[in-house]
Amino acid sequence: MTVTNGTAVAVWEDLDSDPNTFASVNFGVWVQYTASPGTNSPALATATVNGAYAPTSTVTNAAAANVPRFADTSTANNVFTVVPCLTTLLFPYITTQAGFDTGIAISATATDPFGTTPQSGTCTLNWYGAAFTGATPTPVVNSGTSYVTLVSTTLNNVTGGFTGYMIAVCRFQYAHGFAFISDLGARNLAMGYLALVIPDPTSSTAGRGAFPDPCGGASAIAGCAATGENLGN
Repeated sequence: MTVTNGTAVAVWEDLDSDPNTFASVNFGVWVQYTASPGTNSPALATATVNGAYAPTSTVTNAAAANVPRFADTSTANNVFTVVPCLTTLLFPYITTQAGFDTGIAISATATDPFGTTPQSGTCTLNWYGAAFTGATPTPVVNSGTSYVTLVSTTLNNVTGGFTGYMIAVCRFQYAHGFAFISDLGARNLAMGYLALVIPDPTSSTAGRGAFPDPCGGASAIAGCAATGENLGN
């Protein structure tokens, strides 16, 4: 079977001699690949499968078709989905009010001494607070580098400042985050903390899972099971 432009066709021949009975056909579908999250392989997509009697034809004139023909009325069904390996970071307290500001840093740490495949990608910063709830993107964070910003700069259109929390969803594994809160100029008060790594939600349940696959139930299809991280610093 040859895959062309992401599509492959398999044909079964029915040798049943009973003209009054259609035989049923049961077949399996499997996927095989060498996963490489660092190069985004395999590509992110949903695979579908459908079946129909053959040969198919669009000819509607019976006299013009001297052999049996069939119309393809099948419906494609989803069989598996390749999703990105992610890291989700929780920054539980962030503020730019009352003369304070918060600096955040997100590092892509797949570049290491252990031979890990470097991974890069963007992060979506999801802000939750009384003054503002919404999302802002980051530039691509390359493996071995850090994205650094001030919340006052990122949310400079929030009137009166922002206080709340932020969840960063990074499209690469092994992201880690740090926040530093201080009065302007860090002259009197300052504190810092590490962002928490939130486990990926599973593919079969909504919300956060307590003990999901390390890279999420759906992400395990993408070949990153047992390579992610769980809740912690």
